[in-house]
Amino acid sequence: MKKIAVGLLAALLLLSWLPCAGAQEYGKIRALRERATFVTKQKNEFVVRVLTSYRIPHETNDQGAVVRINMDDKWLAVTAIEIVPVLAHGADNSRQVTAHELYFFTADGILDVISALTIR
Repeated sequence: MKKIAVGLLAALLLLSWLPCAGAQEYGKIRALRERATFVTKQKNEFVVRVLTSYRIPHETNDQGAVVRINMDDKWLAVTAIEIVPVLAHGADNSRQVTAHELYFFTADGILDVISALTIR
């Protein structure tokens, strides 16, 4: 009888704790989604600033992502964009970001742009 009472008490404690665990996980997921939205917006704005600084005509979608660029009087659909930081070694052997290299992938090839603009 004592084992059954202990088992029921353990089950009761477990069931009362589960909603709290679910709420905590939901909060973490919501925070991660908000951060992902912020980082995506920041990336899209940076890409637009780089293209504007080089006077490369471009089009964006509703979210601000670059979807087409104009090269040699031809509009190219952008399938992917990669941003790679360019690092330089400092005097104290530390690494610092000095520029960013942007790769615009299209069906006709890859456009490579190097920019000293900062993301933030």
